[in-house]
Amino acid sequence: MLKDQLIGDLYEAAVTQEGFLDVFQGVTESLGADLFHMFSWDAVRNAPQLSVYSPKRGLDDTIGLYDRYYGALDPRRSFVERAGVREFAFCQDHLSDAYVERSEFFQDYQIPAGFRYLMGVRLERPGSSDILLGMLRAHGRTPFSDQDRFNAAGMTDHLQRTINLWRDTRVLHRAAPLGAELMEQLGLAVFALGRDQRVLFANAQAEALLRASTCLRLEHGRLAAAFAADNDGLQAALARVTKSRKGESFAVRPALGAPHEIFLGISQLPANAAQAAFGDAAMLVTARRKGDAAPVTAMQLRQAFGLSAAEAAVGEALIAGKTPDEYAADANVAMSTVRSQLRAIFEKTCTRSQAEAVGAMLWVLSQRRPQG
Repeated sequence: MLKDQLIGDLYEAAVTQEGFLDVFQGVTESLGADLFHMFSWDAVRNAPQLSVYSPKRGLDDTIGLYDRYYGALDPRRSFVERAGVREFAFCQDHLSDAYVERSEFFQDYQIPAGFRYLMGVRLERPGSSDILLGMLRAHGRTPFSDQDRFNAAGMTDHLQRTINLWRDTRVLHRAAPLGAELMEQLGLAVFALGRDQRVLFANAQAEALLRASTCLRLEHGRLAAAFAADNDGLQAALARVTKSRKGESFAVRPALGAPHEIFLGISQLPANAAQAAFGDAAMLVTARRKGDAAPVTAMQLRQAFGLSAAEAAVGEALIAGKTPDEYAADANVAMSTVRSQLRAIFEKTCTRSQAEAVGAMLWVLSQRRPQG
């Protein structure tokens, strides 16, 4: 009866977004564990994309250490990943006490944090990275029993369905409206693309731009340039950003010999609130017409990032769609000076390229701009 009630509560919380993690913690305890940690892993960065764990347990610092360092050393992750989807794996079956006694992960991190045994399962997330769910038992408790294994096996389908439901409805309840509102305030056309480069989200400005533009359109759900040569370049740029994770800029025109009309900023979405705003989007494309008013001012850039007046002027120009060469010519400054200012902007915005810097500045400044 208790199990049936917990399952019902879990589905209800996933849909309503009210206390889902608290209910999930109750399920974790009913299965004989003390806490849970669910995450998806980015193999390129060797770091988590999603990291969610038991609430109200004071685990922020502990999980932070895992995300920054110890997660890459975790010997349990490999056998959880190798197990079949929805098939629980138990660390006690793979790691002996002798191994634990000489393991940096266990001796310097896991046991000092108060935990010893784990049962983990890989849960399928269609269209995205699978989610790894770990349920941990405190140090000093016995290994998981046969009854614990049986109970966990009977819950796996419910765990997978409710976690996916929770993540999907979270976008609908909270994040997508927020993301749309922020972009509306910026007056910027924004496309969020999935891992297959299909458009998952387009704000009102982006839809209006597609209707009015003669050089940018959607083809089978993907962004495409009307001019064939530009489209080849655009698809190549999207592929490069996907592979390298380094942002790029790209301009499109309606025909050969015509001036470029739309300037695109292409960036890989990081694993943070910006990504959550558009569900499983992996890439962000911003689009602006040449001559549009800048969405942010130099003063805002100085206040938000601690840029100097000269650096902020460069940042404002980049956001407006100018190249560094164009800014240098307009401002009558040496290109070497602009390069130095660009390096300072990259450092202060924690980015590595012009497109990434523009994306970072737009995200941080996606609050309503002060009047006047």
